[in-house]
Amino acid sequence: MARRDFFKRTQRKRYKAGRYRNPYFQNVKKIPWKPLSAVVGTLVVILLGLNLMFSSPRLAIQNVQIKGVEHIDPAQIEQLVQSYLQSRALLIFKTSNQFLFSSEELSTELENAFALANVSMGQSGGILTITIAERTSNLIWESGQGRYVVDLEGVVTRSLGAEEDLGQPLPTFSDTNNLDVSVGDIVMTPEEIENVFAFLDQLEAQGITYDTIRVDRLAGKWMSVETTEGFEILFDSVGDISTQASHLETVLLDQVEDRSELEYIDVRFGDHVYYK
Repeated sequence: MARRDFFKRTQRKRYKAGRYRNPYFQNVKKIPWKPLSAVVGTLVVILLGLNLMFSSPRLAIQNVQIKGVEHIDPAQIEQLVQSYLQSRALLIFKTSNQFLFSSEELSTELENAFALANVSMGQSGGILTITIAERTSNLIWESGQGRYVVDLEGVVTRSLGAEEDLGQPLPTFSDTNNLDVSVGDIVMTPEEIENVFAFLDQLEAQGITYDTIRVDRLAGKWMSVETTEGFEILFDSVGDISTQASHLETVLLDQVEDRSELEYIDVRFGDHVYYK
């Protein structure tokens, strides 16, 4: 009897607790189709709008105009620009789209490829206008089989073709170590270039003509000028240029009788001048 009362009490507790569920009358959860449909529809509209905006030919850069080029081949610049415009953005679109195009990225690529002084861009009606300011050509740098144009800051601005004529005479610097050179590299400091040009001016004032300036970048800051008379002048490109030029003039006037037998003059060591 106690056992029967125990089961009754247990069933009552379960009933009062609300834990009993009729397996034949379970509540079915309904899916909120209307809100879901609204969300999905909104997403579809957004995706279609983005696809239309990023892939529409009307919003693409279709023509490129390059201005300010003097020495660099415009075809090389346009090839790099077109390569950038055909690159991917957001995985499936192209950077030629006006909303995905980045003038900062393209400017960086151009400056790295050609070591330009400045690049500015503008867009209008699907036309991209690129205005370029080239670095001034101040000297020619030879290393190995390559020839390069270098500006006053010592930056390699571009490579120079074997038969290419710059239209102006520039001093030629030859790297005796034949180290690899790339566009954008710095082969000399502005101080060195300024001093070398000052020394060359001193040579011209003394009536000394020259061909090539040889540079030993591994040995230090010394250079040698190969004169048209057949002898070399070794000087320090970061030393006192006026003093070195004065010592050179003194040796040539007072101590060297026959320049045809002269091999070199070394003015790198202050008051001690060596010649052979």
